[in-house]
Amino acid sequence: MAQLDEGILNLVRLVKGVMGERRETLSSCESLTGGLFGAYICSVPGASDFYRGGAITYCDSVKNRLGVSAEVLKTKTAISGECAEEMALAAARFTDSDWCVSFTVNAGPTAQDHAPVGCVFIGVAYHGRVKVSRLQLEGERNDLRLECVREGLRLLCHALADAA
Repeated sequence: MAQLDEGILNLVRLVKGVMGERRETLSSCESLTGGLFGAYICSVPGASDFYRGGAITYCDSVKNRLGVSAEVLKTKTAISGECAEEMALAAARFTDSDWCVSFTVNAGPTAQDHAPVGCVFIGVAYHGRVKVSRLQLEGERNDLRLECVREGLRLLCHALADAA
């Protein structure tokens, strides 16, 4: 197995500690990251104490089945803040988790609709409220996936601190 990024693992350990203290739970809803966020969470011993699970919703029809509205997918597209918000809320409901992090990204090779290559939307949901962040990242496809996971964990850490 490839070496895991120690910086990302440290963020996971931080999340695990805070969620353990608060007895809160986490889930995820991933598009391009394809389960990489969940894989990092599960690579830390004790993940089952706080991680409920995740959904990989790569195509629009699966996003819609999970609970992202057809209207958002049609008018705003899958690479939008609105989609990231609905993904986070839908996965949190499905897993009955306190927190959920969602990812939707254009990894290229070309721009899609309004989203240039490297355009990322990350949603962090907590009890029905979602904060969505838009980022513009650089790099090849797998570099983008890894950076999305790192940024998602950073955003989650900030949200956990704000909710304290």
